[in-house]
Amino acid sequence: MHEEEKMMKSRAFGRFVAVVALAGMALNAAAADKPDWLKGPLTKPLDQVRLGITVLYPESNSYQARYAETVRTYTKKLGVQATIMDPQGDPSKQFSQIQNLIAEHVDAMVVWPTSAVAVNPAIRRAHAAGIPVIISNSHIDKSARQYTVGFTGPDDCGQARKAGEMMVHALDGKGQIVLVLGTPGYATAMIRESCFMDVIKKHPDIKVLDKQPANWNRGKAQSVMEAYLTKYGQKIDGVYAEDDGMGLGVLNAIKGAGIKKGRIKLVTANMFSQGYTAIKQGWETGSVWQSPSDDAKLAIQTAIRVAEGESVPKVQHIPTPKVNAETIKNFSQPTW
Repeated sequence: MHEEEKMMKSRAFGRFVAVVALAGMALNAAAADKPDWLKGPLTKPLDQVRLGITVLYPESNSYQARYAETVRTYTKKLGVQATIMDPQGDPSKQFSQIQNLIAEHVDAMVVWPTSAVAVNPAIRRAHAAGIPVIISNSHIDKSARQYTVGFTGPDDCGQARKAGEMMVHALDGKGQIVLVLGTPGYATAMIRESCFMDVIKKHPDIKVLDKQPANWNRGKAQSVMEAYLTKYGQKIDGVYAEDDGMGLGVLNAIKGAGIKKGRIKLVTANMFSQGYTAIKQGWETGSVWQSPSDDAKLAIQTAIRVAEGESVPKVQHIPTPKVNAETIKNFSQPTW
């Protein structure tokens, strides 16, 4: 073999080794960048994954605002492409947003539904277009669940039962209560009412005087409670608010009426930062822990897993333990 030919082969081999080395470095980098919650190898780089997210109405309360902010920061951190939409609580607007995401051919879709029923035709269309849909936080009607990959979020029934147990304990099984509910027709509101009542009905000495919606709004909840106090006065022994934001509105009404701390037992779901303080001070009887950041991250992780071709459980819940005067020492104050 001529010396020149040997040199050419040596250079070619060197280039081959360099290419293999670079490929190995790229694979190692990809493996290092792959989150540990992704089980298999990436079918596409994360920066090529395209997600569509439509998130209830983030301006409604601090939980939804933190959820939306976590979606923005977490997708950016992971490097995925995310189209994030705010339907402002309007089912027709969310319907149109889902249609737009279908037209964009996203790899997966996260839907925090504004209604248990109204957006289901759009979800069926997404399914027909081959786009996997993850329902987040609040369930849709059973008739459309077959068109979704799965659900992520809190166990609303479990939360409501825990709230019911705390109410029964606080009243020692006897008293008269009023309910402040979420948005009518919204799955979370319906579940949190029915499962709370499953516990209360086992205690016939606890009577429900009234129930009214406050649409997850603190100011509306305050108005509802003020009307309750005008109508029922000293008859009210306890209040169940379906979320802590509304519970804080209830508490404003109680304080405004000059009612002594702790006389009316107030129990809520998904505790907020101010609710944490109210429990420590003795104004609020108890709530249930629910992290909007955990909620959002689980939904995004699930959407990415599906986009990467992984199978996921049909239902995935975030932790929701009880928080009251006895257990609050085990929890840090929420930042939402």
